[in-house]
Amino acid sequence: MAGKTDFSAVLVRQRESAGFPTPFGFYKGRDGRRALGLSFPNYLKLERGQSLPQPKRLEPLLSALGLEPGSAQARELVRAYLRSVLGSDRLLDLAAGGAKTDPAPPSWLLAETASRQAIGQRKVQLSLDQYGLLAKEPVAYVCHAVLANTQGWLTKAELSKFSGKPAAAVAKALAALEKAGLAELDGAKARSPLAGKFVTPPAATPLTASIYAALQKHRESWAGRAVRSHYLILRARKDGMESYLPHLADAVSLSAIYGDVKPGDDSEFYLVEGRVTRLFE
Repeated sequence: MAGKTDFSAVLVRQRESAGFPTPFGFYKGRDGRRALGLSFPNYLKLERGQSLPQPKRLEPLLSALGLEPGSAQARELVRAYLRSVLGSDRLLDLAAGGAKTDPAPPSWLLAETASRQAIGQRKVQLSLDQYGLLAKEPVAYVCHAVLANTQGWLTKAELSKFSGKPAAAVAKALAALEKAGLAELDGAKARSPLAGKFVTPPAATPLTASIYAALQKHRESWAGRAVRSHYLILRARKDGMESYLPHLADAVSLSAIYGDVKPGDDSEFYLVEGRVTRLFE
């Protein structure tokens, strides 16, 4: 296989959108040998269009990129893979009944697309080591959350007030964050190099399951008051609910458009969370 493929072109673009400007940074940051089951030279062949992954490698690759199954980005990568295997979209279109995309999408879809592009331009993905630190150290996690959502410097006293933790614990957490590249320190002040960026959560994989659970537990410990809550109890087919989940993930991610890292009297911290719970197991 010579030259770029449709799959390699989409893979490179989505890797960059995930916050990894280089192939090696992505491979190392996502623990490629364990997560993807590939050596770095073999992964590099995918990006260079020299080979295509085995079908069983696609799902781990989507997870490493932080793509929800069924999301528009995941479908784009899978479609590019099939197009590279089959040589065209003809069979895919036939399987879809010859359906064509409406040449004039509705305004809401255009607005959502523009919002995703704006978010994608400032998206960054932390390394597994950085996520591991935040999962292990709850004080470091809350300091990271405050700093990454605040433009400029905050004093250690301010961070102690936000977190409700002693100054000594905050100082220790900030030192760990600085070592991990998640904070910059200047005497009694700290700031985040990620302020204004869209930090994507860890992809849910067997490798990140314990990290994800720990981060969730830390967030639940933060004092807060629900601003608004909606719920619905329903019976649904499993495949139907799985089709809905990417839309829920999109709705949560798009809230980043309203983020403002400039401190002010009218700004507050919010946790926007979408959760579907299976009942009566």
